[in-house]
Amino acid sequence: MNVNWIASLPASLRRAAYFGLQRAIGSRIDATWREWRKWEQYKPEQLEAAVESRLSQLLTAAARDSAFYRKLNLKPRAHECATDFLRRFPILTREQIRSEFAEIVVDSLRGEITSPASVSKRRYDWMVVKTGGTTGNPTSVVHDARFRDWGRASRLFSQRLCEFPLGTRYFRLWGSEQELMQQEEKIDRRVLRNLLGEIPMNAFRAKESDLLRHLATIERNPEITHMMAYVDAAASFARFLESSNHPKPRFKTIMACAGTVTTEWRQILQRVFEAEVFDKYGSRECADIACECSQHAGLHIYSPVVYVEVVDGNGNDCPPGDPGRILVSLLNNLSFPMIRYQIGDMGALANPEPCHCGLAFPRLKSLQGREDEMLLTEDGTLLSSVFIRHFVGVSLNDQLIRQWQFEQTDPGAFTFRYVAMKTDGLEQNLNKLEASFKTALGANANIQMERVSEIKPSRSGKMVWVKNRCKV
Repeated sequence: MNVNWIASLPASLRRAAYFGLQRAIGSRIDATWREWRKWEQYKPEQLEAAVESRLSQLLTAAARDSAFYRKLNLKPRAHECATDFLRRFPILTREQIRSEFAEIVVDSLRGEITSPASVSKRRYDWMVVKTGGTTGNPTSVVHDARFRDWGRASRLFSQRLCEFPLGTRYFRLWGSEQELMQQEEKIDRRVLRNLLGEIPMNAFRAKESDLLRHLATIERNPEITHMMAYVDAAASFARFLESSNHPKPRFKTIMACAGTVTTEWRQILQRVFEAEVFDKYGSRECADIACECSQHAGLHIYSPVVYVEVVDGNGNDCPPGDPGRILVSLLNNLSFPMIRYQIGDMGALANPEPCHCGLAFPRLKSLQGREDEMLLTEDGTLLSSVFIRHFVGVSLNDQLIRQWQFEQTDPGAFTFRYVAMKTDGLEQNLNKLEASFKTALGANANIQMERVSEIKPSRSGKMVWVKNRCKV
């Protein structure tokens, strides 16, 4: 069924239809979005009180309703503020989430959510989300209906900060496993995409012919001047255009996601596309966390949905400006409390002075991110490593591999090292992974599947999941 005509409707009609469709499936995103807009108007003292209330609710509910937290016997002390109470909670790691999954689930849902394979029987309710696409180790978490609505609201806010609010059409240079595997997109996703105004371009395809196809898509829609993109895929596209005689499209804004926005990548996006570049930070398990505003003086932390800490190696708060590990507490996910979650990224908080944009939300001064690298395909184009992490950590994750590393050793030669958890079904899983890698890297790619007992971190102490030893 062709639903592309929906994209031609006036923006106001598509906005109304989007909220109407969400109400029809049981979502309360319309009410949530109205509440979010109130948070934007808060003065600093109002925001502090609102965050304190929401954080207190999370901590109290977790200590009471989750077996994982209840066994810690944590209770608020007399006259203790929520942020001080928070610091008595331990740091939550991915390993703990994997091993204690059923215990983290609150008592009222433990009969329904017994494992990461659980599925809700109700239409719009909790859902298990598989993550690990950026860290290598597969991890599953639960998003309840309230969190899902606040997650949708955070995405709407990100778009508005990046100057293409709901109803504005935009290009989306994003990973599409379905398109890569030549699978038909479901009709509900096509309807939603057209209501949102998305023009999809697959970031998992990066050969010259694919990049020319992206360019043709942009040239067919000259009225669209905004793009949301994997930052490394967008930088690769820009580098291709800059080194060729092809015309260079112009954008007003680019929302750069799914990787660290380095100075080099920001500059090439600005130079080639003449665009204002916005750094947006988020993850599958936490939804959108922070984003730059038009002042570009750091990334505003989304106070209605997350409380962010930056700590040193001993778990102590880092002063503003000093880099450390980022901890995230999800304020609206009471069914699966994630408190002081070590997301795996490094960053630094900004000084607390007000931003000139008027938004009172605190800011991250910088993100150091991870150390993943681009890969070189058989025809010489650079490809985002996100697709590798997606296949291993999300799409083809059969809970058979504990750790992994993908390394390009020569043009056309790759090694996939893995630490196995189980052997039953492992060979079949490895065959699927190898076939998927070749779909993106080229049919002639030589991929060695190497079983190892350990994968050592880099000299900096961080795990490097994707490496390229033949950089261009």
